[in-house]
Amino acid sequence: MKTLTALPLILTCLTGTAQAQSWLTGDGWIGLGASTVEDQDLWLGGDGTWTTTWDGLGLSFGAFGTVGRTHETYGALSYSFGSARIEAGNPRPAYDSFARPLISDVMLPEALARTDTGFSRLTDGAITEDKFLPYGLRYANTDMAVSLHYVDDHDTTVLGLGGGWNAGAWRIETALEYVDGDDSDANAKLQGSRALGPGAFTGTLSYNEANDAPTAMELAYRHSLNDRVALTELVSVPFEAPENGVALLGANIYLRGATSLDLSGGYGDGDGLANAAIRFEF
Repeated sequence: MKTLTALPLILTCLTGTAQAQSWLTGDGWIGLGASTVEDQDLWLGGDGTWTTTWDGLGLSFGAFGTVGRTHETYGALSYSFGSARIEAGNPRPAYDSFARPLISDVMLPEALARTDTGFSRLTDGAITEDKFLPYGLRYANTDMAVSLHYVDDHDTTVLGLGGGWNAGAWRIETALEYVDGDDSDANAKLQGSRALGPGAFTGTLSYNEANDAPTAMELAYRHSLNDRVALTELVSVPFEAPENGVALLGANIYLRGATSLDLSGGYGDGDGLANAAIRFEF
């Protein structure tokens, strides 16, 4: 989306002030970095959502991606009651709220080049196509969400559903998305995560037919070396084209409070990859 493209990301700079107030809460991160990924030499971006905290009428807004062309923005009027929230406008797709690919947390610029794998058709369309401006409704509770969007210029309707639950030592999340446009297709994904040794293992299987991409598997292991450094090893492989997969090693070096130096490198699509960023979590 090109309208008001930088607004939600710039607003994250005010997150510390906003969260000092009781009327607004945020969940996500913002980073400033440099990478070897094409068109992402220098980038400012992140992934975050902000919502008003009171019951009744309110607002929600957010963004995913980097300032410029490669991002999606969200904004909606909301009505909340207890742990539930109804949103109308352009809310975040339910499909993107569960079983989210971890590659976006390890190397955001590379994730933005792979939004056809594990992300909503709405997110992939907003980042890769022109005039892809969705609007719709969303209902969310603690462990589930459902959303319905329409994209006028592409005459496309997207219905998404996601949820998560605990099963013994495992955290299971799943999401399904039905897309009705020129063709009727679906996206689906299943993710399981659990503690393993000093860290946590996560495996995600994604079926990406509505995004015109092959089924893929992402495996990731995140663990702490000490109280200042955490590592993530990640591999994402499309079954039909394994040569287009990506392998990454990421390091989070915590500096002070919620600020860290993020370093990541690896190999994807036949090329070496590198990224460095200062990151602030909120």
